[in-house]
Amino acid sequence: MTDTKSAIESLMGERGRLRTTHEMLKAALDAEPRDASFVPFYIAVANYMEASMGRLNAQDVKMLARLGEKLGVANPEDAEIIAEVHRRLDGNREHLQRFLACRTALDANGPDREAVEAFESTSLAYIDYIHNRMGHHAPSTDLARKLFDESDWVEIADIDEAYFAGEKALYAAVLDTRPENVPLGKAAEAYVADYRRDTG
Repeated sequence: MTDTKSAIESLMGERGRLRTTHEMLKAALDAEPRDASFVPFYIAVANYMEASMGRLNAQDVKMLARLGEKLGVANPEDAEIIAEVHRRLDGNREHLQRFLACRTALDANGPDREAVEAFESTSLAYIDYIHNRMGHHAPSTDLARKLFDESDWVEIADIDEAYFAGEKALYAAVLDTRPENVPLGKAAEAYVADYRRDTG
């Protein structure tokens, strides 16, 4: 049976896996030396992020729409909270589009120096955006926790076993292609544990 916590845990698990993926990418970009063996890992990371970021965007847009429904005519402060998350998502989509274009070029050109350098520089800019603009947004999270019930979280989480099967394969490809000198990053399960400690 899916309850409020399990729906949120599903969201947290997905976002935890996404976070470990871009943490591994950042670690790879910081690693020395880097060589052609990193290219399959870069492509696997981009493939995973294409799927997971698309899903994150859909979930967040759904959450914002549901917040708007719950609030009705929102006061200026709440309206700005929602607008700020929309701005962050718009920026994320722009960065993701550039990131995936570099992935496509890298996939087509292999370990071509110019394609690798373009992917790495674009990745650094995207990771910087994720870390500074796509992390926990307390105002919208607080609103959601105050206004949402079990049915809202279940709708937003959109627990989809077919998607999870594909995501598992994409995540496995990230782990399988990870160069030996790139650390794994924080385990996704820890994010669920953090949530449980936070909410009791």
